[in-house]
Amino acid sequence: MRREAPPRPTLILSAAVASAVLVVANISSLNVALPELSRELGASQSDVQWMVDIYAFFLATLLLPAGALGDRYGRRRMLLMGIFILGVANAATLLTSDVSLVITSRAVSGVGAALIFPATLSTITTTLPEGKRVKGVAIWTASVFFGGLSGVLISGALMENYWWGSVFLAMSILAGAIFLLCWAYLPDSSNPDEANMDPLGALLSFVAVGGIVFGVMEGPIKGWSSTLIVTSFIIGVLALAIFVLWERHTPRPLLDVRMFADRGVRSGSFSLLVQFTVAFGFFFLTVPLLAFVFGYGPLDMGLSLMPAAIGLFPASAIAIPLTRRIGFRTVGTLGLVLLAGAFYLGTSIETDSSFLLFAVVMVIYGAGIGFASPPATEIIVEALPLEKQGVASALNDVLRELGAVVGIALSGSIFNAGYRSSLVDIVGLPQEVIDGVKETPAAAALIAPSLGEDGLVLLDTVSQSVIDGWDNGLWAACITAAIGAVGFCLWAPGRNSNQDLTIRGELEEGQLHYSEVSKVLRIEGARSRTSITVQHKVVTKNKKYNG
Repeated sequence: MRREAPPRPTLILSAAVASAVLVVANISSLNVALPELSRELGASQSDVQWMVDIYAFFLATLLLPAGALGDRYGRRRMLLMGIFILGVANAATLLTSDVSLVITSRAVSGVGAALIFPATLSTITTTLPEGKRVKGVAIWTASVFFGGLSGVLISGALMENYWWGSVFLAMSILAGAIFLLCWAYLPDSSNPDEANMDPLGALLSFVAVGGIVFGVMEGPIKGWSSTLIVTSFIIGVLALAIFVLWERHTPRPLLDVRMFADRGVRSGSFSLLVQFTVAFGFFFLTVPLLAFVFGYGPLDMGLSLMPAAIGLFPASAIAIPLTRRIGFRTVGTLGLVLLAGAFYLGTSIETDSSFLLFAVVMVIYGAGIGFASPPATEIIVEALPLEKQGVASALNDVLRELGAVVGIALSGSIFNAGYRSSLVDIVGLPQEVIDGVKETPAAAALIAPSLGEDGLVLLDTVSQSVIDGWDNGLWAACITAAIGAVGFCLWAPGRNSNQDLTIRGELEEGQLHYSEVSKVLRIEGARSRTSITVQHKVVTKNKKYNG
């Protein structure tokens, strides 16, 4: 791609990355505030679960339609609208003490986040010049994970000194500041003539993703074999099958599923799904470990996750350039192998382990994400033409959100199974005490002072049970990452990918053909207008192409 440099590319990148961080921080920041939020509002465990899940539900289900809206009506417009909605919804939470209204506000925040997220990556890929675009994709990828870490850190610092509402207030203020930054410096980009809205496809994608996500979220609570969960999965899978059939035959699809004929797109999608399943599952497992084994408070918990940045940012910076030299398969597999190695090392943590061992695990974990995620993101982005970059970004985001939901749900189930099975050997304590600590490790600290010497035994037993749950969860993540690495190594394109073969005219029937097209794209900023000439790839499916 060749592009004339748009005005102030650094500020454009900063605005897009800040918006992505805002979306992810709104997910992770609430986790630290949940205990106090539950006490102050009298929320049940189910209510607390939905405060977290409802945001992710609407974010995941609306990403593809929101990406298409950005392609059609302007990515800047959708992003600003989303930031406004998210900021107002966070502020509205401060005005109520009703649990149902808090959950409703979180749902509205998820709608705003769905409008923001696809516009961030697609703005980077459509408005930055080639050299900065590659770097921008890497920075954006790192920012998605950094947003999760920074959300925990910010909320931890606030919860150490203020009340639960300070987290929502901070997110609202942050949204206001990012809104002004994007208003001033983010250019608009769209292609209304060639962007496809596809209302039926949007509805089917909503039902498909929604059914699967709901089933994964509620499975650990309702039971995986319950009628509600089985029905949810059936509806989701059926809607997905109908969606694929519809998208293959409609002349203007929301998501051209033919692009999955490309090895790079298939393997990139597979890699992102595996990465985010194990990464967010691991992130979930660190909370009970740090709280109930290391004994850290909210702020210390946030700071304890920061070593991941030591591995994340350097690896992200060199991942795509390294891919250009040694191949997508090698770099992507390296990242997944590092993730598996981090989880394997993490299983050696015991109740008396030092923080240094945990810090080393976090560094390797960050490096694994840094090597695996940017190349997978880049290859999906490049597979779709310029006018569909909102949908390309949304596909990236759907894979991330679906992986995150699956990872958290499965890790929670595996952790709880290991933790509770380890508590069956407790003897000599009242049954109500045992039931209390089985429900949550936090109960042990509240009950122990009233038990005398038995309280110390209870605390030690709960700590070891947390380690047992942690080990079970990490072994599952390690095996998943290892299987992902093997599958990716066998499946992903090497240095001579399908895209290289296309240039030589060697594609066979059923594969994708890329042709270069030049267009003039008008970019409108708050202070200036400019036009840039863009060369991009148009994807068609070959009937027979031999040069």
